[in-house]
Amino acid sequence: MELWINELWLLLVAVIYTIVGMWMGQRKQTKDIAENIIDNLIEQGYLMSKGTGKNLEILKHKDWCNDQSTR
Repeated sequence: MELWINELWLLLVAVIYTIVGMWMGQRKQTKDIAENIIDNLIEQGYLMSKGTGKNLEILKHKDWCNDQSTR
């Protein structure tokens, strides 16, 4: 009986660590995907930005598109 309780304890710890690891990985993956999407939109010209790195600022459409008033 004692051996069974030790195995159950180890199984419980393994399940908890797996869930925590998946949660942490999912948060990082979500952040990476969002960064990649924004970077691609900037490269393709759908978003305009100024600055680089931590000082990067995404500009509003009305701030960089002068064609809007002529349409």
